[in-house]
Amino acid sequence: MANKDEVLHGNDNIIGRIGEAIAHSFLEQMGRRPKVVKNQSNEGYDIICEHDGSKISVKMITAENKYGRTSKINPNWDELIGVELGEDLKVINFGLITKEAFIEEQKRKDQNLEPNFSRAMFKENGIFALAGTLFPIEQIEKYNLI
Repeated sequence: MANKDEVLHGNDNIIGRIGEAIAHSFLEQMGRRPKVVKNQSNEGYDIICEHDGSKISVKMITAENKYGRTSKINPNWDELIGVELGEDLKVINFGLITKEAFIEEQKRKDQNLEPNFSRAMFKENGIFALAGTLFPIEQIEKYNLI
């Protein structure tokens, strides 16, 4: 059924699809006219915003992830959106960062430019808080799907 939906279609990673749907909703509400990229094979981005051509990479992590990290952040994107779902499947963290700010902060910390996405990126000293935007819970509650 999800394959027939414009936003939820894609690969077999349902967690990734949910993250893309949440990011799509956010970008749509920002007036950025997002389109989920079809049939992309690890291009490094998941959504293109029609208003300016920005390539958006979406990374998601859930409470059931015991290691606190997921897939590698590939370099082919303009903005990164990070989403964390809590045990109740509600969005508990949502961050946005530009590629330029990401690279600058990673270099400042002498960190890998293609790290794995991790829960630590949402912390006080994480990349979203230091160099991007970490949205307060009151602003992200509207992106919960259930």
